[in-house]
Amino acid sequence: MVNKRIALLLTSVILVALCFGLGSTYAVSSPSIELVFDSVKGEIGDILTATIRINNIENFMGYQVNISYDKNVFVPVNPETGEEYGSGSPLIGSTVLKEGAYSPIFFKKHDLASGMLNFSGTYILAEEYRNSGKPEETGVIGKVGFKIIKKHSTYIKFQDAIYMPNAISGTYIYNWDASRIYDYDVIQPEKIEFDIQDPPITSAPLPTPTQMVTPNPTHDGGVTPEPTPTFTGGAPISPNIPGYSVEVMPSLSPDTKKASASVSVEDLKDAIEQVRGKQQKLIEFRIPEVGDVDNYSLELPEKFLSETKENYKILISTVLGSIEIPANMMNYPEVLNQDIGDLAVEFVIGKSDIEGINQGLKEIIDNRPVIDIDILVDGEKIQWNNPEARIKICIPYVPNEWELEEYEHIVAMYISPEGGGVIQPSGRYDFDSDGVTFVTSHLSKYAVGYIHKTFSDIGPYSWAQKQIEVLASKGIINGTTQTTYTPEADITRADFMILLVKALDLSAIVDSNFDDISQDDYYYEYVGIAKGLNITSGVGDNKFNPRERITRQDMMVLTTNALEIAGKVSQRGNYSDIERFIDKSLVASYAVEGVATLVKEGIVVGEGEIINPKGNASRAEMAAIVYKIYNK
Repeated sequence: MVNKRIALLLTSVILVALCFGLGSTYAVSSPSIELVFDSVKGEIGDILTATIRINNIENFMGYQVNISYDKNVFVPVNPETGEEYGSGSPLIGSTVLKEGAYSPIFFKKHDLASGMLNFSGTYILAEEYRNSGKPEETGVIGKVGFKIIKKHSTYIKFQDAIYMPNAISGTYIYNWDASRIYDYDVIQPEKIEFDIQDPPITSAPLPTPTQMVTPNPTHDGGVTPEPTPTFTGGAPISPNIPGYSVEVMPSLSPDTKKASASVSVEDLKDAIEQVRGKQQKLIEFRIPEVGDVDNYSLELPEKFLSETKENYKILISTVLGSIEIPANMMNYPEVLNQDIGDLAVEFVIGKSDIEGINQGLKEIIDNRPVIDIDILVDGEKIQWNNPEARIKICIPYVPNEWELEEYEHIVAMYISPEGGGVIQPSGRYDFDSDGVTFVTSHLSKYAVGYIHKTFSDIGPYSWAQKQIEVLASKGIINGTTQTTYTPEADITRADFMILLVKALDLSAIVDSNFDDISQDDYYYEYVGIAKGLNITSGVGDNKFNPRERITRQDMMVLTTNALEIAGKVSQRGNYSDIERFIDKSLVASYAVEGVATLVKEGIVVGEGEIINPKGNASRAEMAAIVYKIYNK
């Protein structure tokens, strides 16, 4: 449970020293506290120096600041000597709070395991300081160094903490009357950018199909039939920087090797208030690593997981893995009918193994991590499946050298109770989180695996070979046989819809469909999702023509609609974006915006001056486009 009794040490020192009541605070011109870096670029081993500075703080006398940093990218150090920080390392280079006559005192308490630094300082002899009439209103509080251990775009910033209630972006400032100052700005970079050399996503040339057709007018667009997919895939899951983060200390049960923590209604309310109004409404509860345990659990009040109007998310972080859950995850009939009532919901993340699974799956997983994630109510496991509330999961994993060279083939596997495995298309290795991330609508046993699927007939299509192999390894596309892909074949409208829904991890409750689609059709669910999300309205008369070959322009219309639903379109295109193509007049009026948007976004490049809107889309061409969508 969050410890609400953690005392604010700085406040106590000031009040004890002064025994004064709180007074009024008056704003001055442009008061601020800022976190300034000597550079936001560097190489591994370089030290970035962060300076904490106050500007025009009227009658300044004390401060407390909480700094959050990405511990996977930085190690805090003394910026002059390079010595790594301990739990009580001080700031250096201050120009304020230095007058010995007023007895300056400083406190340092860092949580290096969680990437948190906490500094505070004040004058004890406040009356003498005030009587001097010479307040220190502008100057340097101190400097701290951050040694780069990995190059990735990341963050170092002031951040709120539960032991600093009602802080202003992780900062407190006091004046010489022992009053908190509230009227000031907090200035700091949103993130730190490095020049990351990730493998490029190459733009494949789009071949001009040899067969030209003139389709009947359609509202949207369509692929070669493929086997029924099992799970939807997803877009990259970058580690979100929480709007509010706090560590919760667990109790240890040696008999069960379980570390259990809980969050009260009051504490969760406080946390929600901390992120209200912020752009990032992610609340993180971190359970620290403790002893020899196999399971970590966190209890949350159920009422906060059945919200329909709130849009906050809760991140439960442990050394075994993390899960990010939305506020509406329990707001689903199949869950609500289980009579949970006002009970707490317990989330359990535990170690697991590969005993009882089939040999083929064992070879895919090998010695990589396996975890089991469960939801318990009153000690009993419940079944949860909510397609409208996807959960993000991260399994920590450090690839070896050869895996890093082929990191796009690192996958996430769902392990069924029968010991079978299903690839999670959204699963991928995420460098920022040092783990394999994926999304799901149900909780169970999951593992990290490695798959490199290829086909014997894709060699002549070198411009699409990598894309085909990656998407096949992720379970997004399938071959026409176990060994062939048939890259030259056209693709149908239904099959393209399957790939689009999977690549973008789109989900919805399917309660209706087009008249020409049966529940027995392998594409029923995916076309139904697209219909429910208004990605497609069909071709008229509640028809979809699922087995018709899709045209390039219809493929682009559907893709644009899906990207917009997924929030991945920065700006819609218009006719001016396709004027360079000599066959632009062949683009149907309903398709102009969709085609232009993909050209504007760089997803479709055409072949020279040809966009070929009425040609059919081949399986190779489709793979090149879906690969770009998957990585967008």
